[in-house]
Amino acid sequence: MFKRVIYEEWSNIIPMIAFGIMFTVFLVTTIRAIRLRPVERERLSTLPLDEETGHES
Repeated sequence: MFKRVIYEEWSNIIPMIAFGIMFTVFLVTTIRAIRLRPVERERLSTLPLDEETGHES
């Protein structure tokens, strides 16, 4: 009887732990993006649009 109770409790805790980890990652990423210097923010905003250099066609 106790094995089933412990298993049910553990299975309820796993989604809460996963949500906490994902929320922490999201929060840290958001804070780091907000704290970027304007020069770095501008460089990163144009990065995907920069032409590739060093590759010969």
